[in-house]
Parts: sequence; C-alpha cells; structure tokens
Amino acid sequence: MSNQFHEVERIMSSQFHEVERIMSSQFHEVERIMSSQVHEIAGIKSSQVHEIRASLQGIRQKYNPDRIWCIFQPHQYSRTRFLLDNFAESFKLADITIVPEIYFVRDTESSRKEVNSEQLVERIRMKGSEAFFIDGFDRICEYLESNVKSGDVVVTMGAGDIWKVSDEYIQWVR
Repeated sequence: MSNQFHEVERIMSSQFHEVERIMSSQFHEVERIMSSQVHEIAGIKSSQVHEIRASLQGIRQKYNPDRIWCIFQPHQYSRTRFLLDNFAESFKLADITIVPEIYFVRDTESSRKEVNSEQLVERIRMKGSEAFFIDGFDRICEYLESNVKSGDVVVTMGAGDIWKVSDEYIQWVR
C-alpha cells in the first residue's frame, strides 16, 4: 500500500508541476501582452479572458479532475477594475475559485479604493460559480488542506507571489 501511495503521490506531483509550468508560461505571455501599449483595449480584454479560459479548459481535458480549484491573484487594482466582469466570466470553468488580495503594483492609492478582491468574488458568484475571498496565503493553504480531495486539481494563476501557495501546498501534499 505504501508503494502505491508513493507512486500516486509522484504522479500527482509531476502532473501538478506540469500544469504549474504551463500556467506560468501562459501568464507570463498574458503579462507581456497586457504591458504592451501596442495592443488595443478590446484585444487585451479578449486575450486575458481567453488565456484563463483556455488554461482551465486544457486542465479539464488533460487531467479530467473531479474538481478544479483555481487560486487567482489579480494583478493591479486598475486592471482588475477594468476587467472585473471579464474575469468573473472567465472562471466559469473552475469549480472553485479562491481570490486573495489584489497584487499591488504601479497603482495609486485611489485606485485601491475603487475595487477589491471581494468585488471580484461577488461577480464570479453572480455568474454562477463558487468563489471565495481568502486573505493570506497561509490561510489559503489551510483551506486547501482541509477541502481538496483526491481527484481534484489545484492551479494557481496570476501575478505577484501567488507561486508561494503552490510551493507550500506541494510541501503539504508530500
């Protein structure tokens, strides 16, 4: 039984790292697109929503999980405000979305007051999906440890240091 457990653990860990690698490369590309002043606003909106949807759809097709847990850290308050409804729509393919605090960079204090993660969570729920705001990566990991079941896939998306959730969760799984 122990050997079977370690084999399953090895397979799940390697699959998780592959999904994380794919997600990381896709979101670096989204960031490059978002940072470019060449693209039109409509193209930016379409591209970012497409990347999230395509990633979640790819995970579902490749791994056929019981549930997809998506931990999404939005990048910039101004961008989140601008793409709020598009983000909410894009997480329909996740079974559960967890949103921590928005990654604060290049924003003004006034833009921080115009939108927050709780508003994004509410919009995701309005689209019919399950979503939670959980502040703090440690608390997110505790929530995952208590609620993720065998057969589920956990993926992190976004900017900033959201990768810390992946690292900590993998350590717990091992």
